[in-house]
Amino acid sequence: MTGLLYGEELMDFSFINSISFFRRKYMIKLNLNKSSAASSGRLCALKRAAALITAALIAVLMFTGCPNSAGGSGGGTTPPAPSADKTYTVGGVSFTMKDIAAVTNGTVGHTDNTDNNAPHTVSLTAYRIGETEVTQELWHAVMGNNPSNFSGSPEGSEVQGKRPVENVNWYQCIAFCNKLSKACNLDPCYTVTGVNFDTLNFSAIPTSDDSDWNNAVLDMSKNGFRLPTEAEWEWAAKGGTNDKWAGTNEEAQLVNYAWYDANSGNKTHQVKLKSANGYGLYDMSGNVWEWCWDWSDSLSYPLPPDYEGAASGDDRVLRGGGWDIVAGYAARAFRVSGSPDKRGNSVGLRLVSRP
Repeated sequence: MTGLLYGEELMDFSFINSISFFRRKYMIKLNLNKSSAASSGRLCALKRAAALITAALIAVLMFTGCPNSAGGSGGGTTPPAPSADKTYTVGGVSFTMKDIAAVTNGTVGHTDNTDNNAPHTVSLTAYRIGETEVTQELWHAVMGNNPSNFSGSPEGSEVQGKRPVENVNWYQCIAFCNKLSKACNLDPCYTVTGVNFDTLNFSAIPTSDDSDWNNAVLDMSKNGFRLPTEAEWEWAAKGGTNDKWAGTNEEAQLVNYAWYDANSGNKTHQVKLKSANGYGLYDMSGNVWEWCWDWSDSLSYPLPPDYEGAASGDDRVLRGGGWDIVAGYAARAFRVSGSPDKRGNSVGLRLVSRP
């Protein structure tokens, strides 16, 4: 039986396919198998009037707003700033990074998670985060392979390549981030002793505990892609609200925002089919768990700005829940961890970067 240990009570979660959960050092640890058998408004700028335009025409322009994407008008107010979202294309595969403004003393955590993620404040430098989880087609365009367990038989008319990549360990994910950065002519964020990411083959990435990869160095000032910090992930998942899940505060509505055990049919699904949260992000709850940069540990408050997690540890943080879990584990404040060398068929990733 697989289960989650709360004090003396072991709750039955035998429905979980290949994963077990248990309490460990203030975190829930996701014990992953190495493999499985079987993924602005448009800114309308008023053009400057030519020098000879009459004062009457200027007056008209002063009181005429620009139409916005919702079909309204500016009503004489200052138009919104242009979106800083950015779309990249690699090997014919496009993906979008959504802009997240800087945060000063924003609240994350939740009163339902006071044991390991009580409400606390975070301050974050502006960043971008992937509109969706990394898809199988994007992974293949960068890495030349598809390690996913769910590599065929998508549901109905869903597109196989647009299912999230899964069955990837933390080491493989940071390698993907560096290789994608190079493919987009950006500066990679990770350094691993003795590793040349230009020549690194997927088969050379460790599948067992590796001290060099465990000691990977993150440079958050670089403009390349990386895994989110836990704080960045949760702030984005909130979507500008205090909702328990990404997109909703009502469990009855969760089926509209997430793939989880109630509606997944025991498989992953094409990204971007459910409703987005308030920041336009899809599948932040459910579909696949998402690796974060941080070593897992208890959170001490207050956290420093741009907190990157503990200096060392045994496990890396995972967030968001997967296709195979109950609603409570898809909550945006629920924390789990997993060994960085392990992988599972409900574990993938989402990217972040600096603007």
